[in-house]
Amino acid sequence: MKYWSDIQDTLKNNIVLAIQLLLFFLAVYIFITGEKYGFWKSPIIVIILFSWFFLRNKTKHPITWIALFALLVFDLYLFYFRVANHHFVLTFMVLSVVLCFYHNQSDILLKNIQMLLVVVVAASAIQKLMSSQFMSGEFYYYMMNRGFVFNVFHPLFSESLEIAKSNSDQILELQATDPNIKESIVFANVFPNLGLFSLIFAWITVVVEFIVAMAILWKPRSKWVHLLFIMMILSILCTRLETGFMALLAICGMFLCRNLKLRLLYALIVIVCLSLIITKIGFH
Repeated sequence: MKYWSDIQDTLKNNIVLAIQLLLFFLAVYIFITGEKYGFWKSPIIVIILFSWFFLRNKTKHPITWIALFALLVFDLYLFYFRVANHHFVLTFMVLSVVLCFYHNQSDILLKNIQMLLVVVVAASAIQKLMSSQFMSGEFYYYMMNRGFVFNVFHPLFSESLEIAKSNSDQILELQATDPNIKESIVFANVFPNLGLFSLIFAWITVVVEFIVAMAILWKPRSKWVHLLFIMMILSILCTRLETGFMALLAICGMFLCRNLKLRLLYALIVIVCLSLIITKIGFH
């Protein structure tokens, strides 16, 4: 029971814990992405490390967080069309933390995180809704037939995995042929009625994202809203190991959540996602 009381003490200050998790995520993210243009990033990283070890809590300026923000903006400028979507989310989260340290008002931070979550989830739903390929189920149909989604369940369905591998081999063979020949292939479905399932799953995805976005906008502290949000995060992880993005969403949830047990669940999601990123099982 002592361990649980220690965990509870840590979880009570959710903002501090969320910032610590965000900082650790940034360390892992920068370590993975820092190689590109490393010569120019090195001075910024030196400032980050020096300010963290020698100037932490000794100056009114959040030098470490400002330098982290500069590093993210540097990557955003150079690789604007190539960075992952969650790089934008990470940049705005760090900016929110910087503003929080300057104004020393946690309410501003929580409101920024809430609106960031609403915009991200709602924009995801709107983008899918505007895509005829997604709403027709073609996207999921293609991805499932090639084994790119629901990877965590592949060991349970070896026959479906073999079909997906066969479909992928056909794609590679088709890519090697002369396009003027106009050859085509037909996928073998990994399970029956895949087309209908893909269509239904696409619509469910959009509806759930809209509901989650509106729920966070309406009642960002509600236990039931966070349960719904956690279910969405876990379902996405089961569909595809988007561990980087889901870790950031879980940290945002940690900022807004009041329930200690749900805060612990958010923390566990972040820790598992970070472990999968470090071991290169998930996506950073």
